[in-house]
Amino acid sequence: MRVGEKAANETKPSTDTGARNLADWLIVNGLTILSKVGCLPIEQSVPQPIEVDIALEMNLREVGKTDDIKKGVDYRKVCDTVRQILEQNSFKLLESAAYTIARHLLNQFPKVQKVIVEVRKPHPPIPIPLQSASVRMELSRDEI
Repeated sequence: MRVGEKAANETKPSTDTGARNLADWLIVNGLTILSKVGCLPIEQSVPQPIEVDIALEMNLREVGKTDDIKKGVDYRKVCDTVRQILEQNSFKLLESAAYTIARHLLNQFPKVQKVIVEVRKPHPPIPIPLQSASVRMELSRDEI
């Protein structure tokens, strides 16, 4: 399941003030960055492709009505933020990478109320064929 897709048992997104459910999401899927993520020495010495999916919950009504990017969040800046985090840091765990990305996005983009980040490592170096391993983390503004 990709970030932004709902599982059959998943609840609606959280509320921004408790007054109404936000139903607006800016979604970025398949961002691929070379980064050092893993516990093995080879994973810390050679950058490998890390895939990131991001969903940002926010009110998109005004930006949709006005067609003005300044009233929303520019997904190019979101991608650049994630790229900088993954290129400038190394992580032992996918969980640490996901948490760091989520926290930075909430801090950098005040219009975002909640972020869902999935960090995926294609073909991790284990002795069993595996397409990918991933972590999906959800963090809201009141948790930072």
